[in-house]
Amino acid sequence: MAITINANPKDYAPVYNKMEYLLTSTNFAQTNFSFLVDIYINGAVTKTARLRIPKRPSDDKGLVDIHRILEATLTFDVGDTASILGNNDASNSSLSYVVKFGEEYGTTVAQYPDLTVDSTRYAINASLERQEFIDWNILDYFPSASTSKFLTNAPLSQNVSIDDHGWLYHRASGFLTKYTVTTYNSLGVIGTWSVDTPATSAIQYVAAAPVSLNLIDNADLLVGVQPIITTDTEYYTINGAGVGVPTETRTFVIKEPCKFHANRLIFQNKLGGFDGYTFYNGDSSTYSIERKTMKVNVDNVSGTSIVYSMSDRDKVQYYTKTTETIKLMSDWLSEAEDAWLLELIESPVIYLQNGNDLIAVSNIKSTSHTKKKVAREKLFRLDVELELGYDNYRQRG
Repeated sequence: MAITINANPKDYAPVYNKMEYLLTSTNFAQTNFSFLVDIYINGAVTKTARLRIPKRPSDDKGLVDIHRILEATLTFDVGDTASILGNNDASNSSLSYVVKFGEEYGTTVAQYPDLTVDSTRYAINASLERQEFIDWNILDYFPSASTSKFLTNAPLSQNVSIDDHGWLYHRASGFLTKYTVTTYNSLGVIGTWSVDTPATSAIQYVAAAPVSLNLIDNADLLVGVQPIITTDTEYYTINGAGVGVPTETRTFVIKEPCKFHANRLIFQNKLGGFDGYTFYNGDSSTYSIERKTMKVNVDNVSGTSIVYSMSDRDKVQYYTKTTETIKLMSDWLSEAEDAWLLELIESPVIYLQNGNDLIAVSNIKSTSHTKKKVAREKLFRLDVELELGYDNYRQRG
């Protein structure tokens, strides 16, 4: 008995895309033949699931897509606004798995599991468009060179407010050992900090926005002491160069609103990390109010009299639900920012930063997005309407 794995998922695969195995067996001609596919997650001794896959009539091979099984195990890791670590595990955003293949056949069906065991592979909480999936290569995200990417499609230069939280997610497990923060003003370099990254999961996130950076405990700073970001800072860079394994360099420009209140959204990107974007042009709120009323019998008898009063109510409001929708307005956008912010509009997990709290957003109400081009629109902004992830209720009448 022999089962051969002809094709398999990549070593690190986006879990919301296909994760297929193609199999052959020397026993495919046996009566009642099926492949057995046993999936073991995160080193478990007990299998999570067993799939029975019939052979394909066209070529007698077995084709199985396991991503739905793995997808159900993964959730997400939004950054911790209270963390004093420079680097945190995103342990819910990735998993390891092993698939063991067997077969069953016979007039009285007998099972022969674990005939071929695949190597350990990984799934990450990512969902890619078709072309991106076809071209996907996790090595692009392994810290090793100045072109190695963090898990974000944001432009390399972003604006942030001094009050913003934010993080950069990365493929880790010993690859990014340290990272460097360098701050600048108009005269040049203000200071350089080296941040330790003592975490263990396959996906991790490092502090990147001003508040998150200034929360890092001095014990995690290998070079420099707090504060990292001060009122003198005009911009700063983050990369792995100089102290750890090289990565791309990301630049964060400190920008404060001129006359409006700034609003920051934290949202899950399609690579499984969480990005942040600050809307600088204020906000407005709309309240949708749902009411339910009922008729009641008013007791107008007072002693030996029937007394009517205009204060009596024979219609009572017993249910009042208020849903708040907030409209945010961006600053002028570049083409790169506009393309990236489609991920915000599509995102299934969004938070509105309120100080150190993250307020759940139910969804963004936009159902379409037109990709902008400078050659055509010249200047453009993005307005979004947020429906908060909770409702408010009033007293009964």
